Amino acid sequence: MANKIWATKVKRLRMADLLCVSCGRRFEAKAKSKLEVKLSDSKQVGRGWSDGMRPDDIFAFLPVVIGSNNVPSKTGDPLYLTTASMSQVVPRIGQLKSAADGSERDVYWPITVAKRPGIVTRVRDGKVTIQSPGAKASTLGRVGDRPLVEIGDQVEEGMVLASAVAPADNLKCPGAAWNLYEAVCSNDQVEVFAAIKAAGFLRTEGLASAIQGIVDDGERDMRLRVEALGALARLGDRRAVDQLADLADGSESVEMQMERVLLLSELVESKAATESLVWIAKETDRSDEIRAAAVWGLGAAWHDQFSYCWSFAFDDKEKVRQHAQASLGNPGPADLRILVTALREADRAPLAAAVLARSRSVGELILALSDDSSRDWALQSLGQIDPAHVKQCVDELSVEDQRVLDALWCRNLRDTYNEPANLTEIRFLAGQSLRAPELISR
Repeated sequence: MANKIWATKVKRLRMADLLCVSCGRRFEAKAKSKLEVKLSDSKQVGRGWSDGMRPDDIFAFLPVVIGSNNVPSKTGDPLYLTTASMSQVVPRIGQLKSAADGSERDVYWPITVAKRPGIVTRVRDGKVTIQSPGAKASTLGRVGDRPLVEIGDQVEEGMVLASAVAPADNLKCPGAAWNLYEAVCSNDQVEVFAAIKAAGFLRTEGLASAIQGIVDDGERDMRLRVEALGALARLGDRRAVDQLADLADGSESVEMQMERVLLLSELVESKAATESLVWIAKETDRSDEIRAAAVWGLGAAWHDQFSYCWSFAFDDKEKVRQHAQASLGNPGPADLRILVTALREADRAPLAAAVLARSRSVGELILALSDDSSRDWALQSLGQIDPAHVKQCVDELSVEDQRVLDALWCRNLRDTYNEPANLTEIRFLAGQSLRAPELISR
């Protein structure tokens, strides 16, 4: 439920990205700046390209245009393919990867993508002819491919024109067709994992006993048992939260500790989960990454506890410190008072000024101008806020303060490199933060 990149890799079950909690259909999403139908395949048990996907499950290949700061600026229409339809076409096979990469290889299914915009003038035997403005007509594709456009269609660069695999033609959810109880009791680990996750989000209290049985079964895969604890926690079981927070419970591996922290992060409505994350983040004998993950969970990405992240923003460990700074959300009234006070402290003033500027706390900053110990940083912060916003909130400034602000605004508008050395890294981290999705409506 996040796109955060961690060095600690949790070896999860081969599970699809998206799941319909009503019908149980799974969707594997593949965003590509250069669109292609490509998947990883391995002979290892459970690591084949189709493992974890049923015949009617969907692979969705989405074209994206990457803009500045490596952020997608535009997306095209997804190409939806079922597992069954892909299985009917023999894929091309890429080179075998190293053992460090899981001894996998890429497998490809041919598609035809428009190289430039134009109008479709002919479709025959799987090939498509495009007439582009100011250029000769071009014919693309392979004999036998399934055309996805018709004569007269306007196409854009990167649009899929034809595919070796028949696209999915029915994406409509049939409704509540998934028997969650049977799925939880299944012998298929992926099916059990998916059902446990869905039961927690749907608040299916009638499955609590069956899910508890998975937690108590010492023969079960630890990944299933930990996920079952997460589902019980969503059902309101405080003991499950405490068990999740006990990072040494049943597994000493850093990978499973990370999994527990990530689950605690998802429990955004649980005060107990928030307290557990604080406790883990404070444990200085833990790995920096585990502590950083706990701080990330406390921040704007999930629990949005500004005061806790502020306290870790000056931690002795750089990784913890940076993740705390990158995940600071919007400060509340009590937090603003703390930030204004921090303008007087040499080590905290730069960050406090940056946060006050981001939150446009003009009123608090104007008051801070009257204190000689915070005045300079208050001016620096005001100088980072849009001048129009400051001027409409302030009736009068001293001539001296106005001159300083005019100079700061002039510099900040021109000089985009006037920033702390580590701000680029912090911005990169912040870019991985997806606001925690609201829980499914109840």
